[in-house]
Amino acid sequence: FREFNDEAVASASIGQVHKGVWSDGREVAIKVQYPGADHALRADLKTLSRLSGVLQKLSPGTDVKTMMDELIARTEDELDYVSEANYQRQFAKAFDGDPDFCVPKIVASAPKVVVSEWVTGTPLSKIISEGTQEQRDNAAFKMALFEYSSPARCGLLHGDPHPGNFQLLEGGRFAVLDFGAVGLYPDGLPEYIGKIFRLARDDDYDALRDELVASNFIQPGFEDRVSTEDLVAFFAPYVDPLKVDSFHFTRRWLQKITYASTDVNGDVYKTSRYLNTPKEYVMALRVMAGCAGIAAQLDATVHYQDIMREWIPGYADE
Repeated sequence: FREFNDEAVASASIGQVHKGVWSDGREVAIKVQYPGADHALRADLKTLSRLSGVLQKLSPGTDVKTMMDELIARTEDELDYVSEANYQRQFAKAFDGDPDFCVPKIVASAPKVVVSEWVTGTPLSKIISEGTQEQRDNAAFKMALFEYSSPARCGLLHGDPHPGNFQLLEGGRFAVLDFGAVGLYPDGLPEYIGKIFRLARDDDYDALRDELVASNFIQPGFEDRVSTEDLVAFFAPYVDPLKVDSFHFTRRWLQKITYASTDVNGDVYKTSRYLNTPKEYVMALRVMAGCAGIAAQLDATVHYQDIMREWIPGYADE
């Protein structure tokens, strides 16, 4: 380094970011893992894995071990900054020259340090608190477009939609940061994901139930525990954004679906106990929920249908 600022400019659970100047004069972001963070996190993951038996009793229709193994594997990836750098290189190559997006290029990497090009823009958190309505709508749209298009464009899914990982650059491009949590989709998103959303959108719940059985969302032995009527009640809080060409995401809407999913006496929770989350869907579900949550914080109106039809296999009308 020509320069290295000892004072961190950002911090997270397992590391912090410093600003510096590389030997060739480029401004760079230096992400450094905290000493001992890997041991502490692995101990937490070991404790979490021990809860599998308890969680299995609470959700008998869920393959808890497989879901937990996937979450642990993706979290383990976050500890390996060499893997993170390689993921970021794949994203940067796929989006190089894109008029809408900027992925900072990797300069150097090691197991506990990753150095990338520095970008300067307006943090998404500031747009949430101070942005114009046009900026809010644009940010929510571009965030969703990046997330949903990336599996088709580079075989990866950016798995951490968080306000701290996005910036709006001068000129309108949307910068995306932090590629520690990544879903692996070398063939793009599975087509059944789009088909499930399409059938829910169209209220074709008989066909939806058949598809959920075929794609292992309803595991063998639990078919008689989930009826068509159960699915109607289960999906009702979530399908509103799929019913219209553009949807206004609000905090009130987010509160409504959060309450529905956590009310232990409600239809959503009762049905969820007998539904499975296939391994391939774990990271996709995390991203979809994150995008919807941030859009609600932005109070944004988003043309989701355009994105879904173009980038989610199986979603477009047959």
